[in-house]
Amino acid sequence: MEWNRQTLEFLSQCFLNTLSPIPEPRRTAEKALSDAADLPNYGLAVLRLVAEPAIDEQTRHAAAVNFKNHLRSRWLPAGDSGISPIVDSEKEQIKTLIVSLMLSSSPRIQSQLSEALAVIGKHDFPKSWPALLPELIANLQKAALAGDYVSVNGILGTASSIFKKFRYQYRTDDLFLDLKYCLDSFAAPLTEIFLKTSSLIDSAASSGGTAAILKPLFESQRLCCRIFYSLNFQDLPEFFEDHMNEWMGEFKKYLSSNYPALESTEEGLTLVDDLRAAICENINLYIEKNEEEFQGFLNEFASVVWTLLRDVSKSPSRDQLATTAIKFLTTVSTSVHHALFAGDNVIKEICQSIVIPNVSLRVEDEEIFEMNYIEFIRRDMEGSDVDTRRRIACELLKGLATNYKTQVTEVVSLEIQKLLSSFSANPSAHWKDKDCAIYLVVSLSTKKAGGASVSTDLIDVQNFFTSIILPELQSRDVNSFPMLKAGSLKFLTMFRSHIPKPFAMQLFPELVRFLKAESNVVHSYAASCIEKLLLVKEEGGRGNRYAAGDISPFLLQLMTNLFDALKFPESEENQYLMKCIMRVLGVADISAEVAGPCIGGLTSILSEVCKNPKNPIFNHYLFESVAVLVRRACERDISLTSAFETSLFPSLQLILANDITEFLPYAFQLLAQLVELNRPPLSPNYMQIFLLLLSPESWKRNGNVPALVRLLQAFLQKAPHEVTQENRLSQVLGIFEKLVASPSTDEQGFYILNTIIENLDYSVIAPYMKGVWSALFTRLHNKKTVKFQKSLVIFMSLFLVKHGQAYLVETMNTVQPNIFTAILEHFWIPNLKLIMGSIEVKLTAVAATRLICETPALLDPSAAKLWGKMLDSIVTLVSRPEQERVLDEPEMPEISENVGYTAAFVNLHNAGKKEEDPLKDIKDPKQFLVASVSRLSSASPGRYPQIIGENLEQANQAALLQLCNAYNCGIA
Repeated sequence: MEWNRQTLEFLSQCFLNTLSPIPEPRRTAEKALSDAADLPNYGLAVLRLVAEPAIDEQTRHAAAVNFKNHLRSRWLPAGDSGISPIVDSEKEQIKTLIVSLMLSSSPRIQSQLSEALAVIGKHDFPKSWPALLPELIANLQKAALAGDYVSVNGILGTASSIFKKFRYQYRTDDLFLDLKYCLDSFAAPLTEIFLKTSSLIDSAASSGGTAAILKPLFESQRLCCRIFYSLNFQDLPEFFEDHMNEWMGEFKKYLSSNYPALESTEEGLTLVDDLRAAICENINLYIEKNEEEFQGFLNEFASVVWTLLRDVSKSPSRDQLATTAIKFLTTVSTSVHHALFAGDNVIKEICQSIVIPNVSLRVEDEEIFEMNYIEFIRRDMEGSDVDTRRRIACELLKGLATNYKTQVTEVVSLEIQKLLSSFSANPSAHWKDKDCAIYLVVSLSTKKAGGASVSTDLIDVQNFFTSIILPELQSRDVNSFPMLKAGSLKFLTMFRSHIPKPFAMQLFPELVRFLKAESNVVHSYAASCIEKLLLVKEEGGRGNRYAAGDISPFLLQLMTNLFDALKFPESEENQYLMKCIMRVLGVADISAEVAGPCIGGLTSILSEVCKNPKNPIFNHYLFESVAVLVRRACERDISLTSAFETSLFPSLQLILANDITEFLPYAFQLLAQLVELNRPPLSPNYMQIFLLLLSPESWKRNGNVPALVRLLQAFLQKAPHEVTQENRLSQVLGIFEKLVASPSTDEQGFYILNTIIENLDYSVIAPYMKGVWSALFTRLHNKKTVKFQKSLVIFMSLFLVKHGQAYLVETMNTVQPNIFTAILEHFWIPNLKLIMGSIEVKLTAVAATRLICETPALLDPSAAKLWGKMLDSIVTLVSRPEQERVLDEPEMPEISENVGYTAAFVNLHNAGKKEEDPLKDIKDPKQFLVASVSRLSSASPGRYPQIIGENLEQANQAALLQLCNAYNCGIA
């Protein structure tokens, strides 16, 4: 794309049109820009447009945003993205222009170009862009000299972006070389500008400087602190160790001084607090990583931070400062310098002046509770509140308890009693004190390693529960004081394993009642509590504490309330309610009386979410609920299958017909479950779906493949006759060949092949076996992976036990004369030891045993060595533990687990396929081995002991002898 008047007019018109509220010109402009982006020098042309003063600011800003995004996608695109990268000559010209252009731009455009520069820096700095840092430093010094803090802050912001990589990249020699280069170049100018700006702030503050003067200076100091953090993150650099006094002196000043000209407005206060928060992060970094060098400053900082925290208001705008300051005190409390907190009344003072004020509910907490229940639960129940004041304040107490457990327990227990006394004196006015007390108990409880059980030293759980929690749960009005109800339900959920079963059984009806609460948080917590109670194990982990009989008296009411709760505003797709439905259906006895309303409720919700799938977690639990309902109800009464089909088919057909990609894997798994519950012949509805399965179009999305395979397996099992009609088997084997050719889907291909071998007669599959073996051997030759090798050994073993060794040898040799012997020697024998899993080990051991005891080619004296080596492998397989014989497989997992809707497959646990044992009659593969070899040797006395002695490892000879003695079988 040449830079000329026409290009300027074309681009400026396009960018102007992208801002149009009218869809047609906007889409046309976006398409024109997208097409132009493939042309050489497009990025350079857009950058030149941004620099063009004659073009209006709005158009140039749109161009700057486009330029930044263009660099993101094309500076170094992924090799398989199909996007053409920016050519090197254009890159060099962009790098030459961008710094000076960024500094001369308005703040809005400067922000975009700074981000664009950071994109280039991420890939090219410093090795492929050695001119960047000298240019930034020269411009920084020039801008500082002129007092141009708009430019100073633009440069510091850019430097902060490119230095961020030192915070999160792994420690490597290359990283440290880059860090050394940056420190050698930038540490001194950074310190210079930091100290110069500091003196300007002091001067302005003492002479009554206005907020307008101070604002850019404070922003500059904040950016300097963020750069300081990045450059100090890996190790303490020598330069900063030498200049620690200057930096720490300034840090202390900002934490202990007030700046009324700024702090009188919320915006100004936020600016000062952001600087203080950045300083708290820096000193926290030093106490964590440079404790020895920092210890001389520690006492002063601890005192200053403590004083600062006492003055920080509850305003949400000051949350970041409060949390970073408390984190610093927490780090000190767990360090070797914890003695700072050992003085009389220090812990009491911290608890009263820092912890309790920050744990107490604020108006903002109440608003989130009422207006955004999902965010409230995410913070309160699921632990995403790591940076909230409530959680951080409790973490400080936990930190102090590391070394002063007794004192912390005494002080906090006393505070809890005070809070509860305050509540008792006037419950309606002081309900927040009770909430604070419950929160402290729950937050300071400790989880026992390896389980869901929690414990606390603050209270006697059962007494606290009876006197404080139970009155809330027995309150007849489920809608009064909802935050207290939620806290009480959370307490019960946390300490569920401490509550004796008879007591919990009396509480169950109360929990069912709380599902009617109007508060989204309360009915969600009630559902979560029921769901988690049903998972409680007996002491020692012996089975679940609560069984079907325990919930049967109120099962119908429970299910009614759960489905009714899903009708509350904002709870139509409440994942906690749906997870509870799934759990209850997994535990309860599902009679026809329960199954009818449940399938009706679930299919009604399913038809609704099909219109706009937006909550993947809710929808997963919805499909799991359907699957568990079908499984549990039909286990008890198979005649319910047709009723389920009638209810589910409209929704499942809607998913298939409308190609609702998010739900297709679920639909295929549910269909597989229903097919397996049927008796042949299958209805025409199912056979229509089977024909859809054979269409190559269905298999194009990798995310659908495991579910399609699962459904295809179900058809092969339940409709083998239909599969063999009208050339359908050929189509099924075509699907197998496509899947087995790729390492990402080969295992799925084997599932199909194994199901064919298990369910179809040999006469049906014989004509296709040459093609099957050819596909397998081609893949073995082209791309040998551990997973494929295991799968092939299992397939050959399954073929042998189903159709005999003669057909196995004969069909393999149709590919190439005597290929069977080569495969046996170079593949089967060495890879037999890789097999894992009890059913798989039994199958492959029995198959290999039959091979050496029944195959004429192996019983021939000329094959004695092969015979011995195969026996050696069988003994290794059956006598050695898996970890001794199996190699770790250095392969990527097959199916990526992504959050949300993607093309990834999501397995339905409750629609899972039962693993079939193809050798139910043989209980012990070891006994089968020695009995078979013993029978064989008795026909040729003296021959086999010699072969065993020559070909088995010493350890395996000993193991074989031990097995013979154990099963009372001799090898003659």
